[in-house]
Amino acid sequence: MRARVYAISAEPNGTILFLHGGGFVIGSLETHDAMCRTLAVAGGARVVAVEYRLAPEHPFPAASDDCRAALRWVVGQYGKDGIALCGDSAGGHLAVGLALYAAAEDTPIAALGLLYPVVAPEGDGESWARFGTGHILTRDWMRWAWSAYLGDPDTMSSQPSLLAADLARLPPTRIIVAECDPLRDEGEALGRAIASAGGAVNLTCAPGMIHGFASLAMLTPAAGDALTELARYFCQHMR
Repeated sequence: MRARVYAISAEPNGTILFLHGGGFVIGSLETHDAMCRTLAVAGGARVVAVEYRLAPEHPFPAASDDCRAALRWVVGQYGKDGIALCGDSAGGHLAVGLALYAAAEDTPIAALGLLYPVVAPEGDGESWARFGTGHILTRDWMRWAWSAYLGDPDTMSSQPSLLAADLARLPPTRIIVAECDPLRDEGEALGRAIASAGGAVNLTCAPGMIHGFASLAMLTPAAGDALTELARYFCQHMR
């Protein structure tokens, strides 16, 4: 498993373990390089990006297993610093699962940051009906990605919605969703569920944005704004 470490200081403000998106089937260190650089520069934190195994060649739970191994490595290398978890899209789903794993293992996680996270396999809701075609991410592609990730359809029952998890065990969480994203409703539902469970959560919606907008800095200043906001949130909780 490859990883890439970003730092602009010999004494960074903690460590952010970053899990890239791509529907569990695409994405790499290269596709999210600019996002990780922005996070590192904006907050002065060390960013560790992980290239976990992808489906369909490596279905569930390969990606989850790799993320757990990466967290153990980060703790071993940088455990004296504060550690935060961050992920976009499918990486957000993995980051939530990793945060719950860390809680079960008594591994301190200072904060969790999610950009338009994937929450559940169902693909239902008003935002899917409105934006499920013609807005980059489509309902058909996401359904295929889920089936590729889960492999055997019977595995669906062992990969429930994150809404069914013990969300009270999550660290302080920052969620940013996009207005014109089919995943908007489930990201907002996750924020409400964390709050209902008694967790600390801050949820905002980027107006007019589509899924993946944080990787489109060449097209919109909202990309840099979202990443800078996350970086500052992490550093605030890792001090």
